Amino acid sequence: MTELSSFSIGNPQFLPAILLILPALFFVGAKFKKIERNLSASQNQKTLSSLKISLFLRTLFRSLAWICAVLALCEISFGSKKIPVHKSGSNVSFVFDISYSMLAKDAPSRLTRLDAVKLYASSLIEHLSGSSFSAVLAKGDGFTAIPETEDAAAMLNLLENLSPTLMSSGGSSLGKGIEAALNAIPKNSAKSEYIWVFTDGDETDSRLEKSLELAAKAQIPVTIVGFGSETESEITAGDGKTRVKTALRAQKMTEIADSVNSKAASFSFSAQKSPVGYVDSKSQGSAWQLLNQITRTAGEDEESTLAYEVKQVNRHAFFIFWAVVFLILSFVVAEFKLAPLKNKHFRSILEKSLVFVAVFLFASCSSEKKQILEGAWAWYEGKYTTATADFLTVAHRAGEDSLAKSYAIFDLSATYVSMGELDAAHKRLSELNLDDETLPSDVRSAAFYNLGLISAQKNDYALAASYFKRAILADSKNLNAKINLELCEREVTQKQANQAESEMQCVNEEKQTNPDMKNEIFTLIRENEGKKWRNMSDGGEKNDDVLDY
Repeated sequence: MTELSSFSIGNPQFLPAILLILPALFFVGAKFKKIERNLSASQNQKTLSSLKISLFLRTLFRSLAWICAVLALCEISFGSKKIPVHKSGSNVSFVFDISYSMLAKDAPSRLTRLDAVKLYASSLIEHLSGSSFSAVLAKGDGFTAIPETEDAAAMLNLLENLSPTLMSSGGSSLGKGIEAALNAIPKNSAKSEYIWVFTDGDETDSRLEKSLELAAKAQIPVTIVGFGSETESEITAGDGKTRVKTALRAQKMTEIADSVNSKAASFSFSAQKSPVGYVDSKSQGSAWQLLNQITRTAGEDEESTLAYEVKQVNRHAFFIFWAVVFLILSFVVAEFKLAPLKNKHFRSILEKSLVFVAVFLFASCSSEKKQILEGAWAWYEGKYTTATADFLTVAHRAGEDSLAKSYAIFDLSATYVSMGELDAAHKRLSELNLDDETLPSDVRSAAFYNLGLISAQKNDYALAASYFKRAILADSKNLNAKINLELCEREVTQKQANQAESEMQCVNEEKQTNPDMKNEIFTLIRENEGKKWRNMSDGGEKNDDVLDY
């Protein structure tokens, strides 16, 4: 951001667009000269003078409108104001259980558990001014959707779109969600760290207690917030047909919390409170119990947590207003011609101008396209948290077969690649139907190209080469895909040569191996195979899919 004292320009790259006025002025001048030559000498000179003034005013107002529009796009800020902010020095990791059991409609007011979580968490975020927070999605796996940030808007955007469809992994693993939150916390952070888990406690892998112990060892307190009713209700599992009974497992979560708390001494947990707490979201004062953790850390003196931040005032609306005013004036003077106007004629001109401005404003607010562009710009600036929230919102709201959804999913995968989340990026790209010919060729090519990059980073050069080939087939102008295809094919060739050399060396060594040693090796292999099959027959290894609820 370019800064000068209390004046700043958020997007200075758009400033050169003001220079587009110069060719426009040249065109208007040439047009006036042509009109002037075509007027006969007998025509009234007063008419020509009136036309000149009218054309001048119209050009002036439209130029001013264009300048104001460009300045609004540049996000200019000047002036300042004091904003009271509570400084707590805390970071809260929100872990959201988005498994299918959270769709049971047994929360107050017949809401689903997940809808109740959205309302509850939104209220908490509004009272966490001055604290940073992050968001983790927990289903069959744990995934950091939003790394540590102070951007409440990004969190609220994510909350609006919480759904089991955001993750493809089956089952419910609260433990993996907590572990993902632990991994997302910066090492040696000077802030007080907290983890708040929003769930019904209906897990499928019994990993919760182990993960809570890991959090206690890391000196990070965890509070589990329960949603739903303890009376069982029936829901449909993720396969769309299996009916499953689910309920708020309050007793189970309380027992696990007590078990971990009893081991607090062995974990050398240093906080005054227990490492794990459980509260029912329906109980009176439950939200206060959570927020009290933050204020207690900051100290009892309220004034010590209150500060005033001086922030610049964004003048985006100011310039938009004047751009609209100047645009209306340009249409008025175009018909004015410095002659008296009848009231009816004036109203007609004004109505046309207002209709044009209204159409302009509404056309500029296509929510899906606008949010994709905002996300793309946030990605360009390295604000991956904001970009993720924008793309997730569009991907969830857009229609299944819409082009906006395809662009949002692709952009979301690109953001995950930039964040180093290769598995998450691969999952998102796999959601695209890349064989669909209606999908733009540049998007298909870029998607295959990214899949190739992900495979190459995992050292699967053969698979990467196949993706780069498909990227070239989708768009023959993709030069980067051609270069990477050649590099991958070289790697595959070299790998095959190394493997052949290794096999030849093994054959030579085998000829020199003692026969008795070979027999012992074969005996060991047979024994291991026998143990493997016995374990499988005893149920030691199972590949049954976990029921997704």
